[in-house]
Amino acid sequence: MFGAPANPMPEQRALALSSAVASVTRILEAYIPQCYVTGDKEARQVLVVRVNTKDEIPSIMQELMAKLKAALPPGDFIDILPYPSNGFPQAARVGSCHLLGSPPKPWWKVF
Repeated sequence: MFGAPANPMPEQRALALSSAVASVTRILEAYIPQCYVTGDKEARQVLVVRVNTKDEIPSIMQELMAKLKAALPPGDFIDILPYPSNGFPQAARVGSCHLLGSPPKPWWKVF
């Protein structure tokens, strides 16, 4: 389940994430919503990225993790949830958590 974070991460960390994500050109869209997984003790902010296809995910993740390692302080990490365009969860598109890209327009608003 995704939503707006109760306690958003510090702005400096969000900017570092945004910079790292923006440097991976094949990432189409990115958000840092709060995510709750059934069974976990608490919700946490995660990095949700949209890419073109499922087949691109391994190489994009490798590149993104290298960029994040350079951008974040030692020992700092964030969970990353990559999705192909056709499977990106609408609920992850929390406006206040937007980092990169423009969400695709619904087909009925294209014209």
